[in-house]
Amino acid sequence: MEWANVDVLDEYLLHVIAAFPRKRKPAFLYAIVTGKRTGQAVQDSHLFDVTRFFGCVPMMRQRYFDARLGQLRDAGWIALDEDGVSLLGVPESGFAERFADLDGFSFQSRTAPFFERLLLAVQVFSNWKHERKRYLPIVRDEETQFVVKQWLGHLLQERTRNEARTAFYRELAMWLQDAKADLYVPRFSGGDYIGKTGLQVAGELDMEPWAYYFEWLDGLHKLLAQLERFPMLQKLLPDATRELTTSAQETLHLLRQGLDTERVMAIRRLKWSTIQDHLVEIAATVPDFSVGAWIDEAAVDGVAQGTWQSLKEIKEAFGELDYFQIRLALIVKRSGAKCN
Repeated sequence: MEWANVDVLDEYLLHVIAAFPRKRKPAFLYAIVTGKRTGQAVQDSHLFDVTRFFGCVPMMRQRYFDARLGQLRDAGWIALDEDGVSLLGVPESGFAERFADLDGFSFQSRTAPFFERLLLAVQVFSNWKHERKRYLPIVRDEETQFVVKQWLGHLLQERTRNEARTAFYRELAMWLQDAKADLYVPRFSGGDYIGKTGLQVAGELDMEPWAYYFEWLDGLHKLLAQLERFPMLQKLLPDATRELTTSAQETLHLLRQGLDTERVMAIRRLKWSTIQDHLVEIAATVPDFSVGAWIDEAAVDGVAQGTWQSLKEIKEAFGELDYFQIRLALIVKRSGAKCN
């Protein structure tokens, strides 16, 4: 298989496969690329520094993923057997360097909702300018419409419509000056203009669809990582807890009510091992979550200084830590969780 015949999705899949030092089952790799926050996926994405590429294609169906692996196998890039997937050779594609701002673990479930809200906000402000009171919202999702309506209501408590629109476009222009504007501007709607789909924009730019998608995603992740510069846009970003599994969200809700883990276990009728998985997921996802009840800063620093291939290696080096503490230590430094 010539590298010229490999598209950007193939590059992404090969990059993820290459990140793990031993064979991995297709089900595990599917969890990584679609962002399924199983205990193993959360743990190993941090252990092998794959968090940036975690969940970059959350919409991918299992059947399509399996077909793409089959194509890579048939083309000679991977071996695929009952033991898992292994690489037969990976050319230097520069995928990680080209998409240096990807941060899938932080934003996988929030990127698309943020962009949908942004599309609707642009349409509303544009129609205010054109004094159009009747139009079909470009985004039909009711939750998106509700959030944007609330957001606009808060803005208008402090500003006039013109002031709000001017401030919004100032932030939008500031972002687009540093972004690849031709990826985003044709998607916006307003007045009589209906924004294009991603596929339409890709065609106009003569880009293959997956190349457009990853450029679009990379640019949005860069924006989301620095939203403190854009206070109006920042309020369109869903809360980080959206990234959690539903079960972990329920555990976090009880913890925030002041209940200890034993009480949470009793209320939810869950084993301690399941609560441990939730705590690791929460610590990896929710900024400023405190893990001080289970591990201290010294242990985190000790684990962070090493390069590890398995939890067993860490256990041999830090015999005083149990595996739950080791899992927490792996994720704390990156996630911003606190040890106090």
